[in-house]
Amino acid sequence: MKALHLKWLLGVGLVTCLTAAAQVAQAGSNQGSWGGGSLNNYGSGNGGSGNGGSNYSPVQSSYRELGWSIYAQVEVYGCDAASQAVQTLLPSWQTYINSILQEGVAFAQANNCQLDPSSLYFYYAYAPRIYMAMDGGWYTDGIGVTIGPAAPLNGQPTVGTNYLVFPNGNMNYNNNCPTKQVGNVRTTFCPLLPGDFVQLPTVQPGQQLSLVFFSNVNSNGVPTNVFYEDPNANCDGCQHMVAFFPTTTSQYIIIGFEDEPKSISDFDYNDMVIIIDVGPQNAAMLMNNSSMPK
Repeated sequence: MKALHLKWLLGVGLVTCLTAAAQVAQAGSNQGSWGGGSLNNYGSGNGGSGNGGSNYSPVQSSYRELGWSIYAQVEVYGCDAASQAVQTLLPSWQTYINSILQEGVAFAQANNCQLDPSSLYFYYAYAPRIYMAMDGGWYTDGIGVTIGPAAPLNGQPTVGTNYLVFPNGNMNYNNNCPTKQVGNVRTTFCPLLPGDFVQLPTVQPGQQLSLVFFSNVNSNGVPTNVFYEDPNANCDGCQHMVAFFPTTTSQYIIIGFEDEPKSISDFDYNDMVIIIDVGPQNAAMLMNNSSMPK
């Protein structure tokens, strides 16, 4: 990886395995809110971004890993212009993801990806969205984020405001797990469909968006492992997230997750795959490393 100054690095997460007790102790700020509302026909509607409720999924997970709150409810795929654009691109992205993150095959380039998987920093103010792309794992996994000041890695989770994004990431897409083969429907166990998304608050210049991966979540919403971004805090010393752009002009970042610790992992990084819209300006800065100050 290129040795860039902290303010010009991009990345997304290395694993930290913590016990439930340790996780609760470091949970930090869990503030967040969302409006009410309901949805009758998913995949339709106007507007979006968490306002009004007409675009919310009819099935929302009740899991609250680490006691964190959600910032906004999950909205359905294709419910506004931005999500319609993603829905158009998603099939080609899924093909691309399947070609490089193959089931049961260790991803050999995990430490040499297009993007440095250590911290996701913003250079321009932007309200990112996180879209669900694929679920290739047998476990029930979830995703959260921490938004806070950019800071060097110190062996601890990022300090900031914590939000759950997808408390339950189960989805029937490209998955050979029998309990997830529910078809193109939403259920309590599999509440998501490809392209569903959560709108996050504005991340300011100089802040970072740190992903938090909840692995093997039980029926009470308690994860077996939590994977953070700092390799020095990892229980197995291994990277559990990879990041790359789908094209050289994209404002979207693909993030793949590995949900098992080193002792039993296949390191295929396709147990959950999400798409983050970081905006064209941030993407351009992150993509053109040669223009970044050292």
